[in-house]
Amino acid sequence: MDNQTTPEPTHSIIPGNDLGGYAYPDDVSFVAARGTGSHLIARDGRDFVDYVLGSGPMVIGHAHPRVVEAVARQAALGTHFYILNERALELAAKINGHVPCAEAVRFTASGTEATAYAMRFARSFTGRTKILKFEGAYHGNHDYAQVGRVAKLGHNSLSHTDSAGVPASIADTIVVGEFNDLEMARQLAADNSADLAAILVEPVQRAIPPQPGFLKGLREIADQTGALLIFDEMVTGFRMEMGGAQQAYGVTPDLCTLGKVIGGGLPLAAIAGRRDVLELTVSNLPQDERAIWFSGTLNGNPLSCAAGIATLEVLEDEDGPRKLEASGRLLADGLTEIARSLSIPFQMIGHPAFAEPVFSETEIRNARDLAATNRAAIVQLSLEMMRRNVHVMGGGKWHLSTVHSSLDLDFTMEAARSAMKAVRDGGYLEARS
Repeated sequence: MDNQTTPEPTHSIIPGNDLGGYAYPDDVSFVAARGTGSHLIARDGRDFVDYVLGSGPMVIGHAHPRVVEAVARQAALGTHFYILNERALELAAKINGHVPCAEAVRFTASGTEATAYAMRFARSFTGRTKILKFEGAYHGNHDYAQVGRVAKLGHNSLSHTDSAGVPASIADTIVVGEFNDLEMARQLAADNSADLAAILVEPVQRAIPPQPGFLKGLREIADQTGALLIFDEMVTGFRMEMGGAQQAYGVTPDLCTLGKVIGGGLPLAAIAGRRDVLELTVSNLPQDERAIWFSGTLNGNPLSCAAGIATLEVLEDEDGPRKLEASGRLLADGLTEIARSLSIPFQMIGHPAFAEPVFSETEIRNARDLAATNRAAIVQLSLEMMRRNVHVMGGGKWHLSTVHSSLDLDFTMEAARSAMKAVRDGGYLEARS
């Protein structure tokens, strides 16, 4: 038989040449070949200091030896069972031990599934239909999450759909307020109290921190109306504190959704919270009209759970949240000082472990405040950083890992100084998107 060669893999068959969410121009885009620690290596050999970290899951870095070993050990025992397994039990116990609201845990394969189920749980438990959420929050890709996801300046209604293919009737079930506006939330809850099933919030919305008393106020509104309070802790969970934002801010929700960190880089998410709510999903218990159908082929996958357990153990052993915060503060302070030396208005908003650069010195309280800043210049900064071998998301958060070194931070600062000069000298700070 004639020798045959396998053609070089291409990505032209994938629409947009990306996996969804965001894409870079051809001159800076790359195909990832491998990750090691805080670095991502492209197929063409470029070596990037990585602040995307898989959109957050790689909190202890790429290919951490303890995760690699845990996954290999579990793979030898079996990669999937579709039945309760030892690793799922172990990970659920860890979540229960750290997360204040986690009386019970249900696993899903993605964050989108987790938030969709959390909303369904709230509707079933309360017998109501409406969800109060906040403009600019990201709760996944299901239809309900595509209402008020994008702040649209000059748009009169906050309850607008943000993707084609989402029925307009979906927006009738979603009530949208402005993050950090407690009075608006109170009024919206009062206006919809008979139908309000839940208040769904990112406790740190993208990178916008809550104002003092905002989360506590939402807890009070939920208690007064009989709605459930749901924290979307996909980003904040095990990153701000081992118990997430609910531990950091001292406000316990009825339910929370968790993901990213708990899968250690493999697909996994969870809904955690009140046992009386989650037990509505138990198929062999006596049920009433509130019974919830809950299933998923890869729920509690043992390979994902093994990676998650190993990741949480590293965070426990190394006091990971404090490490992330310390490195993040050094990065944020350094970038802010560089901008000041270049006479550029700049700030890093949010928690140091996942802060976001903004070309403005005005306080950012909600999504409209953020949208009013120079987003085009921030996207350009991202491109300039990519050209200098620093991998950052286009206009998004910069994630820290426990393995970002002082050398990584020094390299990033040097790149940032040159990149900010390019943005300033290119006139992008004067242009508006």
